[in-house]
Amino acid sequence: MKRMWLESIVTCGLALCATCAFSQTPSPAALNAERQEMEERYNRLDAAFKDLQASYVALQKRVAELETAVADLRAQMNKTPTNLATQEELKRLAEKLVELDQARKRDNELVLEKLRELGKTLVKAPPAPPAKETNAARRVESTQQKAEKGYEYVVEKGDTLLKIVKAYQDAGIKVTSKQVEEANPGVNWQRLQIGQKIFIPAPGQ
Repeated sequence: MKRMWLESIVTCGLALCATCAFSQTPSPAALNAERQEMEERYNRLDAAFKDLQASYVALQKRVAELETAVADLRAQMNKTPTNLATQEELKRLAEKLVELDQARKRDNELVLEKLRELGKTLVKAPPAPPAKETNAARRVESTQQKAEKGYEYVVEKGDTLLKIVKAYQDAGIKVTSKQVEEANPGVNWQRLQIGQKIFIPAPGQ
């Protein structure tokens, strides 16, 4: 749902820019300046969007870890001979639940903050001049963008290929384990190192 909001904001902003472009006829010099400024704003917008997705993936991982810890605590409590939780176990469970709730609140606040930043960037964007490019140039540009589209992930303690892929899938990035393996041919997935960088492709984004 959050991803759909972001795409809606971007689509509306681009549509507004296209409408303004047809209503004005600036000079070639002004067109070039506006186009350069528009490209810079687009780059900032794209970078902010990727930061938002990466932050969301990290928060999703943390929430999953907390939920696992809470489940383990509950399982341990159920295994006690008297079937009664000690005061210390109840305290640990309460702390984990509070931490889980705080993580979810930070997730919501981060998404709202990024949405506000993206909205401000779109409102201030100048009209985009019509670009005159050949079919060959457009094909080359499209190929380059497709090849470079993705995310850099830094391996953390306890990470596996399946765990990393699931975190990105939960964030709305429909990537598979096979695609990640093909994008990182030199990685030994059985021996991931903490701090190791992995490229996560973003198919269809």
